[in-house]
Parts: sequence; C-alpha cells; structure tokens
Amino acid sequence: MKAARLKNIVIAILALVNVFLLSLLVAREAQEYAARRRTEAELIRLYASAGIELSAALIPRELPRLAADEPVRDPDAESAFAEALLGACTAEDVGGGIIRYRGAKGACLFRSSGSLEATLERAVGSRETFCENLFCDYGYAALSSDVQSDGTGTVTAVRMLPGGMVFNARLLLRFYRGSLISVTGSFVPAAEPPEGAEGVDGVTALVRFFDYSRGSGEVCTAVTDVREGYLLQSTASAAQRLIPAWCVVTDVNQYYVNMSTGEVTREG
Repeated sequence: MKAARLKNIVIAILALVNVFLLSLLVAREAQEYAARRRTEAELIRLYASAGIELSAALIPRELPRLAADEPVRDPDAESAFAEALLGACTAEDVGGGIIRYRGAKGACLFRSSGSLEATLERAVGSRETFCENLFCDYGYAALSSDVQSDGTGTVTAVRMLPGGMVFNARLLLRFYRGSLISVTGSFVPAAEPPEGAEGVDGVTALVRFFDYSRGSGEVCTAVTDVREGYLLQSTASAAQRLIPAWCVVTDVNQYYVNMSTGEVTREG
C-alpha cells in the first residue's frame, strides 16, 4: 500500500514538473512572439516615415536557411543544351575556360563563369512548347514573354534550384518572325546547395535596404515582395559561386541583400 502511494506521489510530482516546464515554454514563446510583433511594427513605422508601404505579411519570420555553394561545371549538360539549340554540333575548347559549339543552325559559347552566348537561326513551330521543354529540362522557370503576333520578341527565364531562385542567372531568348535567333545569359549546372542557419535575417535585410535606399536616393513607394535565394558570382577562387541573398522587390525595381555581408545591390 505504501509503495503504491509513493508511486502516485512521484507521478504527481513529475506531472507538476511537466506542467511547470510547459508553462515556461509557453511564456517564452509568448515573449518571443510579442517581441517579434513589436519589431515588425517598428519596421513598418520606419518605412512609413519615408513614405514606403510595407506589409507585416512580407516580413520574413524564419531564420535564413541557405548556405553558399560552388557548382561544378558540367560539360555534358553544356553539350546537351547546345544540341537542344543547334541540333547536331561539334565542340571546340578555345582556351580560357571557353567551349564553343558549332552546328548547321549556328554557334553556342559557354564560359567557365556560366556565361552563355548563342547565335543561331532555328525555326520554332510552337514557341511556347519549345521554351517550356527547354526550361524544364535545364531547371529554368519562365519569367516573362514579350513576343508580338508575328513571332518577334523575347522570352526571359531564371534558374531555379532546390533552395530557391538564382536571381541573376537568367536566359534571354530572342525570336524573329518565328525563329530563335539568339540566347544569352547564365547557364548554371545542377546543384544542391547545403542548408545553413547563419547570416543576415529578413528583418535586418529590410533595415539594410532602407538605409541603402535613403543613402542612395532610390525612390519607391512600396515593398511588394521579400524572398530568399541566391546570387551567382564569379571570383578568382571560384568560377561560379552561389551566394545566399534576400531579394527585396519594390514598385520600382528589385534589390539584393547579401546574407553574408549585408551589402545591398540594385538589379541591373
């Protein structure tokens, strides 16, 4: 009987301890939530003081989850992409990290930095189907299309990775009367950058952008989107390097905040 009573007492004590710990956890989360709401409110007021609209829904609440990476150049993928544009073609290493492909329809040049230039003349039956298949096969997503009824104009796409968009790695396809005549931009090979939990968070990124816009005289009236992704850079030590960054989109332009350094740059 005494053993059973002692057991019940121990169970009751453990239950009380669990309730106490749970209450501490709830109180801590409540404090963090309140602090976050105050920070968001202060940030919104800061932007409002400069005549810039910022919605609380756009302020990132999660910690940065991306880490830098150095994609490995993939000659097979470059060759396949060239053939997708030119058909049967031959490759030539012209030195300096440059590979040129030539075919009956034109030529395509790849640099180790990821830069791509193709000049060709290829009739395209269905521009939409051609672009959809090309982008799907090589990890790009269509951004915009400005093609007239006679088949003349441009289509723009951006490179997508498992962690997000490579903001400045784009392809520009030019069409003339139904024929593809050039492709320029960046060719980024397949990559799976590691995840990370360090760097400039979303709130700090918005503060950095605000300081940049005031200091540089950039004018906007609203922030329309904030998202994380990558910037493609070429350095002396790495031909291609993916740098985690925040993209701050305004009603005028979009800007990138380097998660490692906090540096703000304007698109274009």
